[in-house]
Amino acid sequence: MSDKEQTEPVMDGATDATNHEKLRGLIEQVDHDHHAEGSAAMADHLRDRMDETGVVDEDAGDTED
Repeated sequence: MSDKEQTEPVMDGATDATNHEKLRGLIEQVDHDHHAEGSAAMADHLRDRMDETGVVDEDAGDTED
């Protein structure tokens, strides 16, 4: 077991993913892991994960429905 801190996604293809794809993955991960804690807690965790991985927020006009 490594004692290194994980600072980026490690799934196959993660390093080739676009920022949008990485952000979408982080949102799904945080939703799965913290959905019972409410939206404020989820937003805090998402911001933390974005900082840790270097994923940047998108403009509101860049979102998909």
